[in-house]
Amino acid sequence: MMVPPSSHRDAHPYGRSSDDVRRRELRVRRTRRLRAVQLAIFSLLVIVLLGVGVYAVGEFRRPSAEQGVIAQKSYGEEEAEVTCPDPGAVPLPPGDVTVTVLNGTSRGGLAGEVTEQLSSRGFTMGDAGNTKKADSAVTIVYGPDGYLAAQSVRTQVPDAALRLDDREGAEVDLLLGNGFSELAPEDDAAAALEDAVEMPEGCPTE
Repeated sequence: MMVPPSSHRDAHPYGRSSDDVRRRELRVRRTRRLRAVQLAIFSLLVIVLLGVGVYAVGEFRRPSAEQGVIAQKSYGEEEAEVTCPDPGAVPLPPGDVTVTVLNGTSRGGLAGEVTEQLSSRGFTMGDAGNTKKADSAVTIVYGPDGYLAAQSVRTQVPDAALRLDDREGAEVDLLLGNGFSELAPEDDAAAALEDAVEMPEGCPTE
């Protein structure tokens, strides 16, 4: 018995028809494309997760937030000029000075603790907060008319660096860096409030 010609055309050496072979090849190509798409999506997810991880590590290393504190502060260029005090002037009384303590360390609650200590010594206190600008152990930031206010705060932290900006009045920021340990003893600070201040550079001494 003779096999029909059509059977010869569709026959496959492994017993499969040409249509079956084509369908199988299509399935293989679709599977490869799907795997390529899945690999691309997986690679993208890995990149995103790595980025999130790097961001999270950066956030973890930032100074810890105080409870109920203000946002980060930044400072511009020091373009202002200090107003010269009278020769022989003494620091302002603590009650005339408003101090905002800003924590530039990773020690949680530090700004709040120092705020309470300065409040007990008679200073008017602003809201404690955090900062990225504490480039010294302690920095006192004050305005052109705030030199005597800054010197009042400096009696509490004698080694503090001074930084001038364009703020008004007797408001002072106290920036605490990693080298800060504690305030000066209260008796020593109170005695220093009676001493004449060092005159700013360029101001007359008599």
